[in-house]
Amino acid sequence: MRPSVIIFLTGGSTMKRRKTVMLAPMALALGLTAVLPACSSNNAASTASPAQTAAGSAAPASPKATLEPYDVSLVYQAKPMKDDALVQEKLNEYLKEKINTTVTLQPIASADYKKKTELMMNTGEKMDLVFTASWLDYSANVTKGAFLELDSLLDKFAPETKKLLHPLYLEAPRYKGKLYAIPTNKEITQGKAFTFRKDIADKYQIPVDKINKVEDLEPYFEKIKAAEPDMIDYYVAGGPASFMMYETKSNYRPIGPVPAKLPMFFLDYKATDMKVHTVLDQDIIDLNKQDAELFRKYYEKGYINADAATVTTNVADIRKQGKLWVQSTVWKPGADIELKLSDNFDWVSHVVEEPIVTTDLATGSMLSISRTSKNPERAMMVLNYLHTDPYVINLLVNGIEGKHYKKVGPNRIEPIKDSGYDSQVFWVLGNQFINYLKPGQPDDLYESWKKFNNDAKRFPLIGFVFDDTKVKNEIAQLTTIVNEYKVISTGAVPNPSKLLDERNAKLKAAGLEKVATELQTQIDAWWKENKK
Repeated sequence: MRPSVIIFLTGGSTMKRRKTVMLAPMALALGLTAVLPACSSNNAASTASPAQTAAGSAAPASPKATLEPYDVSLVYQAKPMKDDALVQEKLNEYLKEKINTTVTLQPIASADYKKKTELMMNTGEKMDLVFTASWLDYSANVTKGAFLELDSLLDKFAPETKKLLHPLYLEAPRYKGKLYAIPTNKEITQGKAFTFRKDIADKYQIPVDKINKVEDLEPYFEKIKAAEPDMIDYYVAGGPASFMMYETKSNYRPIGPVPAKLPMFFLDYKATDMKVHTVLDQDIIDLNKQDAELFRKYYEKGYINADAATVTTNVADIRKQGKLWVQSTVWKPGADIELKLSDNFDWVSHVVEEPIVTTDLATGSMLSISRTSKNPERAMMVLNYLHTDPYVINLLVNGIEGKHYKKVGPNRIEPIKDSGYDSQVFWVLGNQFINYLKPGQPDDLYESWKKFNNDAKRFPLIGFVFDDTKVKNEIAQLTTIVNEYKVISTGAVPNPSKLLDERNAKLKAAGLEKVATELQTQIDAWWKENKK
């Protein structure tokens, strides 16, 4: 499930939301004709069968007389599963009857996804629906013409989907006012949190609700290191481009998406001047150094894993092995239950940052239509089914009833272990609000999400996209420098403050201020035209 600009250049019920606190730590570890399906605007999942539409009414007449057959390729990020072909067969039986369409499922593992899809785009391979995201260089792919404009297609062939999506979801993926992707309908933002394994928190009497910053964990780092030697106090993998959790120590938020996904440019989201701040600002330098020195201390004391500078193992894999008791996470209603479904441990979170809807977060999971599609209209019709038809999306998310899961209620299932299909695409495709609920997820989960989305604060620049045409060379140099020095954020190197000064001098010489000036110019123009 992965998985995210002062420019470094751009990267106790468990269900009860904790009180938001504005102090916290570093994020180190860190969707032709009138044949479309009927759709209810109610986000509650339906029990519709293949013979019904999403609204439960009679299925529309067969479109075979009016639509030529077409195969829609669906390229998406997911681990290929043993029973993908069986799910594809069932999907095609359904969609062939509905819209004379078949779908070729093309799941690509996360580690290979970006590289393989960029190769497919560059070679002009025929694709239809393509999973994309801010962290997969969505904006860069838009600027180079990889995706089609979708406004008219959405209006003509997926009006139900448009009606279902939160309005901010259709603002964020725009470039020069035009829409190039349809977001997955799910939580629109996330808050920062500390998440604890409940058995460890109970055993060592950790006051979860009082842990508001990483420093509050120090007494428990020492205690658990001694008592649980097989556990890692704070897992860090390879050094992220930015090691400061700006969101919880200040009002700074990354300005994005910026190519290369390296956070170097920021906005004070509570200010009104839209001023660009960079990692060369003194207050940002001070925050960076505080964090760098703190993590160096933790590394020397053995609280951070010794291989932090080089390890590439995903934190989720470490967590599933039972080696983590605390983690800096992102939070939404139901997040702790999702972790339990993943690794079988009970988790409890304390939220330490108010959720902000940024362009990066609102564009974190989307489907675009490739410029190489031979039938964009049919691709959009399939996308509409992914957002409006419970049978279609639950088939892709959960597999085949009786083989991959058991239905235990009108909208609730129990997955069958080792069944051959566990796609983990619930956050990747379609409309998560019509997914079946799984064990532990409360009946009102999706209502909680809707409230969470509606209550979240809007980042002033949502929908802004930086055009790097005039500063491509500078961005390339800045990217190289940031990657050279990101090991600082692991705590694994001595004299981190000195290294930060060295890095910042190189960033300045490489043209960071020129990029900031160009960014400011574009923001000023965008704000004048779009301010609400």
